[in-house]
Amino acid sequence: MIDTLFLTQSPLFRNLDEPERAQILMIGRVRSVIAGEVIFREGDPGDGLFIVLSGSVRISKRSVTGEEALAILEAPAYFGEMALIDLGARAADAIANEPSDLFFVPLGALQALIEAEHGIALKLLSALCEVLAQRLRETNERYMSVFTIAQWGGANPAGPSPLP
Repeated sequence: MIDTLFLTQSPLFRNLDEPERAQILMIGRVRSVIAGEVIFREGDPGDGLFIVLSGSVRISKRSVTGEEALAILEAPAYFGEMALIDLGARAADAIANEPSDLFFVPLGALQALIEAEHGIALKLLSALCEVLAQRLRETNERYMSVFTIAQWGGANPAGPSPLP
């Protein structure tokens, strides 16, 4: 038996009321993974989203030099939500960083639910937009930090280059 309060703590589902959260609980299931277990690989079909209940999950990309960790996610973070937006393949690997419990919400069941329950659809869309906007802001800040270091951090011995 899981503590169902995790949905009230999840940025994606916290705006749902109790009956709406109950519908999410009915379509999802808990999945336990061991440390190092691959949850999905980049390029796999996007078949649903996950909420971290306990433990942690590493989101990473593979490169010629090995694995590059992009983020370490802990409860109540969620991942795999891009499948809801573009129905595309996974954009990165998700690997259990330690033994973890995850709540999996299958894409097909979630799509059926939001088609039937427009109130849920609006709340989820709003929450997705908020989180994606925040992530874009954070990415912009990181990009500007790297850009500033490259411009002013000694990368150009002749002095700073003008901004493009």
